Amino acid sequence: MADPETGSPPAPGTSKLPLILAGVNTLLIVGVLAFVMLRGGHPAKAADGEHGKEPAGEQAGKEGEHGKEGAGPGPSVKLPDFTIHLRNPEADRYARISFEVEVGMELDKEKVNARLPQIRDAFIAYLSDRSLEELRGSEGLNRVKTALVDILKQVGAPVRALYITDFVVQ
Repeated sequence: MADPETGSPPAPGTSKLPLILAGVNTLLIVGVLAFVMLRGGHPAKAADGEHGKEPAGEQAGKEGEHGKEGAGPGPSVKLPDFTIHLRNPEADRYARISFEVEVGMELDKEKVNARLPQIRDAFIAYLSDRSLEELRGSEGLNRVKTALVDILKQVGAPVRALYITDFVVQ
């Protein structure tokens, strides 16, 4: 195309495209830097979309350390394994069960450990009265867990949840 002012064709290599691309790239870089700077310079904060707040995972972890209820999983105490002779008139059946007790804060772990003899005694008494049929299936295990949480509360152990971590019947 001819130049409208001079009427002569443009000189080779004087295209405006490189100049336009350089300007667009500069605007993109400035936009990204402005976005990051306005979000506090932390990639997780930028992704979270809220300035001045920690990501949810970090926040939940800190609340759990300070004992706020419902903030996520709290500290837990692994109880020693239980080997129980089940109530069964036809054959000798044994169950080996492992538990973890979730508590609200670190100080509660000491309370559970201090009551460990009472907890073991109450768990063994309750479990040895169960038959294989009562322990069978998820419904049976959920009933047992509910009863054992009640036992933990009666013994005075601060409990948020009880988890069965191993269960074998022979």
